[in-house]
Amino acid sequence: RVRVAFVADRPITGMMFSTDPASPWAATDHETERARYWLPCVDHPSVRTTLDLTVRAATGLTILANGLLIDDEDHGDGSHSARWVLEELCPAYLLCLAVGAFVRAEGGSVGGREIAFFAPAPFTEADLQRSFGPTAAMMEWMQGRLRTPFPYPKYFQFAAPGIGGAMENISLVSWDAAWVADPLFRAELGWLLDLVNLHEMAHSYFGDAVVCRDFSHTWLKESWATYMESVWLESVQGADARDFQLHEERVAYFDEADSRYTRPIVTRTFDSSWDMFDRHLYPGGAVRLHALRRLLGDEDFWAGVATYLQRYSGQVAETDDFRRILEEQSGRSLTRFFDQWLRAPGYPKLEATYTHDARQGLVTLVIEQKQVDAGKGIGLFDLPLVVALRDADGVWSRRTVEVSEARTSVAIPSTAAPTQVVLDPDGDLVIGQTLQPGDDLLLATLTDGPSMAARIQAVLQLAAKPTRKRVAALEAASRAAPFWGLRLVIARAERRQSIIRAASNDW
Repeated sequence: RVRVAFVADRPITGMMFSTDPASPWAATDHETERARYWLPCVDHPSVRTTLDLTVRAATGLTILANGLLIDDEDHGDGSHSARWVLEELCPAYLLCLAVGAFVRAEGGSVGGREIAFFAPAPFTEADLQRSFGPTAAMMEWMQGRLRTPFPYPKYFQFAAPGIGGAMENISLVSWDAAWVADPLFRAELGWLLDLVNLHEMAHSYFGDAVVCRDFSHTWLKESWATYMESVWLESVQGADARDFQLHEERVAYFDEADSRYTRPIVTRTFDSSWDMFDRHLYPGGAVRLHALRRLLGDEDFWAGVATYLQRYSGQVAETDDFRRILEEQSGRSLTRFFDQWLRAPGYPKLEATYTHDARQGLVTLVIEQKQVDAGKGIGLFDLPLVVALRDADGVWSRRTVEVSEARTSVAIPSTAAPTQVVLDPDGDLVIGQTLQPGDDLLLATLTDGPSMAARIQAVLQLAAKPTRKRVAALEAASRAAPFWGLRLVIARAERRQSIIRAASNDW
């Protein structure tokens, strides 16, 4: 037994204090390795303990911490002490306490797990309900989707100025007060607030209950929490919303990989653990999880995920632990997938050409991989590329092409010229693609493609080589599109000055 007596003298981070005497509060914020600035601890995710925290504060101030409230003693001297106990194992970065003159709003309960929200003045109970009201419904959904009960005895959330973003502390999620929504914020950005709420809750499973062994495996928490946003949208809003969200994730990841740097998702090459928390980790890993789900199919994928969460709950895990469970569930080897998509940098950049030979009755596609860069360690990828063709009667046919060489040519029987040709029609893969089959085919996909993912690709291909006809078609499609995400993609494309100039030259 070791007892440590210590004083934290003006810690530079990890513990924050209000500067407003009218609204006193103090709270911790630890990710990734900041608990050490005020708490004697081994500040690493692989070191986990139970918690028994007793905090003393002035009477009238609310004391919050991880776990369950065991006792709240009034000392009769203007102070009280609250004792919180967390029986589940917790790494230092997920330990949290908050003390303040907080208003409280009730969030209901799910399976006996109490849900509540807190914030200092001037926020009100109505503000908290407006901001975090959907939490209970999200928890109900998440338990069903992951086939696993919520792993902690309560789910509290508090907001305070200066927290910065949101943080998934076990059973006590912290938010910056900027997220507390007034009516205008809820109306305009409530969708984003809900996604962050869902993201932090997903961490209760991915990152809190199952902790990554070290920071090289951080994708097991952040990529997962990000992907669960798309899965939730798919469930509550439909496939169009999911496809748009995944498109946004790919764009964010591609931008960082193309303009700044490229790295493997799983890597031990970093100077600081914070270096890992980039767009490779969040959206880059999320779209890879979607590709893995599509490769395995929903039943094997989600059954494997449930087994992973249940088997490693209360433990640390690494990437190969997750891989082995999915292999066990599906009966397939996933070594190649994990090696090329998670342990190697880059992503496939495909340039395809299309021709139709009416005499031979053949569609020929030539697909080239253009991403190879020996200096960056980016090589060829092996990927199952789905090619979708629609005939004049509106009937779709699909063929999977195994793309593994620098140049792949495939001939597909088609007596009449197709009316649409789409690569990766469901947006399953993490690829950049260029295909210009002609205006008629692209315009048909823009308005009547097989999925939102295909229609978004048509927008990008049309915008890449703008003409007067194409710009007019994009504007018409924007006016007619029932889903706001497609209108946004078109608006961004039309806003680019390069499109405007190129279209003007054509006119």
